[in-house]
Amino acid sequence: MKKFLSLLTACSLLGSSAALLPASGADFYLHTDFETDLDGWGARASEKVAVTDSANFAGTKSAAITNRTDSWNGIARSLDSSAIKPGKTYSIGAMVMQNSTPAAVHFKLTLQCSTGGGDNPFPLGGGSNQYISIAEGDIISGTWSSLANKSFTIPEGATNLVLYIETEKSTCDFFVDEIYIADEGITPSGGDDPQPVKLPGDVDSNNKVDAMDARLLQQYLLTETADINGENADLDGSGKVNAIDLSLLKNRLLNPAAYTTTTTTTTTIMTTTTTTEYHQSNIDPKELMANVQSALDQSRDVPDNIKNGQKGTVTHFTYSSKKAGHDKGANVWLPPGYSENQKYPVLYMGHGIFGNENSMLSGFSVPEMAYNLISSGKAQPFIIIFTQMYTDPKSEQPAGMAMTQETMDRYDDYLYDLTESLMPYVESHWSVKTGRENTAVAGFSMGGREALYCILMRPDVFGYCAASSPAPGIFPCVDSFLTHRGSYGANGQIMSKGDFKFPADSSPYLLMVGGGTGDNVVGTFPKQYHEAFASNNTAHVWLEVPNGGHDGSVGIPLFYHYFQNIFKN
Repeated sequence: MKKFLSLLTACSLLGSSAALLPASGADFYLHTDFETDLDGWGARASEKVAVTDSANFAGTKSAAITNRTDSWNGIARSLDSSAIKPGKTYSIGAMVMQNSTPAAVHFKLTLQCSTGGGDNPFPLGGGSNQYISIAEGDIISGTWSSLANKSFTIPEGATNLVLYIETEKSTCDFFVDEIYIADEGITPSGGDDPQPVKLPGDVDSNNKVDAMDARLLQQYLLTETADINGENADLDGSGKVNAIDLSLLKNRLLNPAAYTTTTTTTTTIMTTTTTTEYHQSNIDPKELMANVQSALDQSRDVPDNIKNGQKGTVTHFTYSSKKAGHDKGANVWLPPGYSENQKYPVLYMGHGIFGNENSMLSGFSVPEMAYNLISSGKAQPFIIIFTQMYTDPKSEQPAGMAMTQETMDRYDDYLYDLTESLMPYVESHWSVKTGRENTAVAGFSMGGREALYCILMRPDVFGYCAASSPAPGIFPCVDSFLTHRGSYGANGQIMSKGDFKFPADSSPYLLMVGGGTGDNVVGTFPKQYHEAFASNNTAHVWLEVPNGGHDGSVGIPLFYHYFQNIFKN
C-alpha cells in the first residue's frame, strides 16, 4: 500500500480549506489518525471534539465527540474541491466506536456540499445544499466498526465540500479514528476487498443469524459431522466450540435487539474488538451466572494488557456520614470518556479490615481492569466509588486495631452509611443512574463480607455483588481471631445460613463469591458462604482458586469477570 499523505496545512472549518496535494500517483489524499492533533477536524455546532487517549482503533489516540444535542452534531472537516475533485470517484472511510448505549446506533458518513454557489460551508439546510450519504450502518456498543465506501463519486459542480460523521437519531457520545480518502477501490488494508466480517452466530455462513444456525450447531455438537463456520460458532471466544456457544446462540436468538448489526450496500461493518456474547443485556440472571461460572471454570487467566496499564482518573472527596457522625473520605473513579450528559451506573468497592478508601486502588488491578475493559468495549462504562467502610462515631479505625465483635458491628454499619449518606452524596455530585439494576457492591476480605451483608440486607438497593475472600462472621462461627456472634438481620435477629436467600422479586442479577484453598487468613469461610447459598438454592458464581492465598490471585480473576457482566440487565 502506498504511503498515506496528510494535509500540508490544517484547513479551517469556518473558512477556505488548505489544498490537498497528493504526490504523483499517490493513493491516499487524506489520512487522519489523531495521534498529534485534530488535523483540521472540528465540531459542526456546539458539541465538543477533542483528541483523547481513552479509546483508539490504531495507535494510542482517537477523536472523542461529546456534548451532542442533535443527531447531526458530529465531527466535520472542509475539503478543497480543487484537490478532491467533483465528478471523480474515491474510496472514503472512517473507524467509529460508541460505548454510550447498549443498543445499536445508526451512524452515517456524510458529504455536505453546495451545487448553486454560496460560501458558507455549514448551512443548516435548504437552498442548494445537499447531504449525501457515503456509508451508513448500525454500530453496536464497544465495537470499532468501519463506515466505508470504496466507490463514491463527488457530484459534478459541487462546492463547499464538508465531510462529517453523524447519527440518524441518537445523541450519544462516540469516538472516531483513521479517517481516509483514497483512490477508488483502495482500502487501508491494502487490498481491493474490505476486511472480512466476523458475524458471531452465523454458523452456516449465510450472513445472517437465525434458527438454522442453532440447529446446525446442535447437530455438530451431537455428531461432529455438520459443516460449520468454526470462527462464527465460537461465540464466547474461547478458541473451541462447545455447549456454551450453543447456549449463547440461543440467548442471541431470544434477544435479537441486543445484538442487532446491519449494513447497507455502501457499508462494511468490521468488528475489531473481541467481545463475549454472554455480556449482552436481557439475559436471565440464573443463565448469566451459569455462563459466567462456565467461563471461570474454563480459565482464570487475565490478560496482562487488561490488568496493567492506565488507571484512569481518581479523585478524593469527603462527605458527611450520618451514621458515623463525622466526615469520611472516599475516592471516585470515573470511566474513560465520562460526560455529564450521560448517566452511569455505580460500583461501591470495599477494602480489607483496617484498610481505607485508598487500599483497593492497587494490588488487585481494579482501576486498570475497569479502564481497559471499558475502553475495549468489553464492559459497560461505570463509576467506581472506593469507600472507607469502618463507621464509628468514636474513631476512623478500630481502637488499637482490635479484632472484636464491636469492630465487626461497626463494619456492618457500613451498610447504613452507604445507603443514608454516601450514595445520596454521589448521586448529587456525579451523573449517575439509580435503582438496583444500576448499583453494585464488591470488596476484598472484610470488604467482601460487607458486600455480601449489603446485598443480603438490601437486595432492593443493590443488584450485583462480588465478594473476594470474604471474611467470616455474617452467621455465627469461630475462627482463629474471634468467636463471631453473627450479624444482625433485618428483623433484629442474628443471621444464619438459612438467611442466604432472596425474595423472588429481588434476586441478584449477578452474585459472585471467591476464595483460595491456600488462604491462611479467612480459611474456608468463603467456601462456607458459597455452601450457604447453595443450600438455599440461591443462584451464584463460586470461584475456588487452588493454592490461592488471601490476595489478588482470587480477586483479580473474580473482578475481571464481574466487571464484564455487571449492569447488563
